[in-house]
Amino acid sequence: MTLSSHNTQTSLPVPILRRAWLQRGLEVTVSLAFLALALRGLQWQGLWEALRGANYLWLFPGIAILIVLLFVKTWRWQLLFRPEQRVSFVSAFTALSAGYLASNVLPARLGEAVRLVLLISDQPVSAARTLSTIVVERLLDVLSLLIVLVVLLPFVRLPTWMTYSAQALGVAALAIALGMVVLSYWKERLLGWARWLSGRAAFLDRPVLYDALGHLVDGFAALRTRWGLLLMGLSLAGWVGVTGVAWSAGQAFGLALPLTAAAFAVVVTTLGMLLPSSPGYIGVFHGLVIVALAPFGVPREMAFSYALVWHGVNYVTLSASGAVALWVHGTSLGQVLHKWRQRHAGKG
Repeated sequence: MTLSSHNTQTSLPVPILRRAWLQRGLEVTVSLAFLALALRGLQWQGLWEALRGANYLWLFPGIAILIVLLFVKTWRWQLLFRPEQRVSFVSAFTALSAGYLASNVLPARLGEAVRLVLLISDQPVSAARTLSTIVVERLLDVLSLLIVLVVLLPFVRLPTWMTYSAQALGVAALAIALGMVVLSYWKERLLGWARWLSGRAAFLDRPVLYDALGHLVDGFAALRTRWGLLLMGLSLAGWVGVTGVAWSAGQAFGLALPLTAAAFAVVVTTLGMLLPSSPGYIGVFHGLVIVALAPFGVPREMAFSYALVWHGVNYVTLSASGAVALWVHGTSLGQVLHKWRQRHAGKG
């Protein structure tokens, strides 16, 4: 089943469509801008020689690591529903894989919507509870990524402004960690503050806001169970694995880069994904790889060819995994998005 653009457009109100088109325009503009920066001054002959001379057998370890990471991330997502609920590993794996596929081929970062709809369709969990686990998962990823960045600072010679920025992000990581721990213990107090605040701002006095806040705090609660350290360990292991994929792609080009360089490229490109961009982060990813490898003296042609292959490994492996998972499940992205639109129409 496919999702026609006509059905998508006619099912949404005009203001929402206008915002959607503006968002698409911003995403494409940002991606094209980064792509233009990446291509500026590029020697095409050097790019072709780098791609032609690569040893692509080195990509297979990266593919294997990505598949293992899908299982690790699925396990972590399962744990975030504890202790109140247990979700099927197969359902969580299908939803997670389909989410990566959607992020690669659909605009507006619809991957999270796809994984949410798939999971609540298969498992007896609420949308609010599932959304809270996704939020906590993202915070864990940011926290562990910033920890990696702080650890890298003594080993990477960066411009002064980059060093100061990294230190500021390290402070942010500490604040995030502290906030997550505090919130996990202070659910009732936090809800009390929310009700006190809503009493002075009537537009905030909505049960749905209290429910969302409560579910979010419940998501943090898993961090103070016996699985808390495991959740943090799995998050850090995930970034170690991603660094392994980046290093493996570098070996294909004979780049004599230390693991710290690969890890720094992972940090820069991942933080860059917070920017609006086209599906699959095309352009933004490639431009940021060049920026990340510049302090290590990697020529632009080599950095860009490396970015193309590294991005290609991620894109093809995760997209193929999502397509296979959906096929085994017996559904399609079009059907999942149809359910998502129905939910939004019902709320409207």
